[in-house]
Amino acid sequence: MVLRLVSLLVVTALGFERAAFDYLARRPGWRVASTGVGPVRAADGLARLVRAERPALIVGTGVCGALDAALRLGDLVLPAEAVTPDGLRAPLALDERLCELARRFADAHGGSAQIGGRIVSVERIASTPADKRELARRSEASAVDQETFAWARVAREAGIPFVAVRVVLDEAGEALASWRPSTWRSALRLPARALRARRTLRAFGREWPCWRS
Repeated sequence: MVLRLVSLLVVTALGFERAAFDYLARRPGWRVASTGVGPVRAADGLARLVRAERPALIVGTGVCGALDAALRLGDLVLPAEAVTPDGLRAPLALDERLCELARRFADAHGGSAQIGGRIVSVERIASTPADKRELARRSEASAVDQETFAWARVAREAGIPFVAVRVVLDEAGEALASWRPSTWRSALRLPARALRARRTLRAFGREWPCWRS
């Protein structure tokens, strides 16, 4: 294995999310990669990347679901802690320059940036408003995804600072797409919403070279 030193590793679960940051990969010292979806793939994928890359900082990014009713499609979420439904906890770094960049970006684009708080990482997607309410009650988290806790654990074990940046795809009161008749409308809306969330990721990511300069 050839060890490559990078200053910043941007990691996503999906190639769809990774594509929002492809232009960053052309910058010296930056690397963008995907691990796959879910806690197991996230942990295994990032562990392989860390062994090969030895980054100075890892940013885990992509879309998330809102548990806080105040969060809207396209809002930024930069949590201070990742948790699991069974009570495991992992602290996340909050870089003040990146947080300020997120606030300015949200103000300029008519959205919001939620700084601090918790994100809960689950094995199975919270697909209904009832699922989200119960998850919010149990975890006291404002957003949900599947990978952040696993990424944070791997980064902590490697002694590498880890920052999480997520963009809201589905709001707390919305059901994710399924084949049930009650959610067919959300299935029709999902591609457009995903594209909008990725545009937000891409636009915010274009600000990151200023953050790391």
